[in-house]
Amino acid sequence: MREPLGHVLWIGGGTGAGKSSVASALAERYGLTRYDYDWHDSRDHTDRTRQDRHPHRATFLAMSLDERWVFPSPREMADNAIGSFGERFEMVLEDLLALPRGRFIVADGFGLLPELIHPFIQSPGPAVFLLATPEFRIVALERRGWRTIDGTSDADRARANRLARDELLTEYVRRTAAGLGLATISVDGTRGLDEITAQVDRRFSPLLSKSA
Repeated sequence: MREPLGHVLWIGGGTGAGKSSVASALAERYGLTRYDYDWHDSRDHTDRTRQDRHPHRATFLAMSLDERWVFPSPREMADNAIGSFGERFEMVLEDLLALPRGRFIVADGFGLLPELIHPFIQSPGPAVFLLATPEFRIVALERRGWRTIDGTSDADRARANRLARDELLTEYVRRTAAGLGLATISVDGTRGLDEITAQVDRRFSPLLSKSA
């Protein structure tokens, strides 16, 4: 599978780190096809979820908002998310393999974990993980208009649980990427989007230049 996906550039990482913005900027700059994991996740991946193949995702979709965000601990939420990402990665592979092969694809999303991507790259170059600090994550989410999870019985607890879960997942990505020798970029607000994009661009540009 490495060769059929050799034209994919991967941007993973935690919430609030600017993955989508960086991917969009690079796609426009180089004329890349963008694969937006989050878009597919909230649309056709939901429709393609099957209990026998995607038990974590199916269970999550069947939960009430309180069962998702108020009752479980952040650790339980994080563990369920990791399991769900692993199950759904087969959908990502199906999507990518169905796209035209004429140009590079930049794939970005929360569920693109290092251990899922690693078997499909021939070197560390095509993958980078953006990791927001807890403080910047709050700022970034609030800029998007997010304050808490509407519809729960305890908005404060839902907010705290979501932020704690996201930090656990960010640290999981940091450790896993380091163990696999994959690049991470810390996003703490001291550098603007243009600088972060330029740093990712420097990683990907040698690959893109070979195809020019």
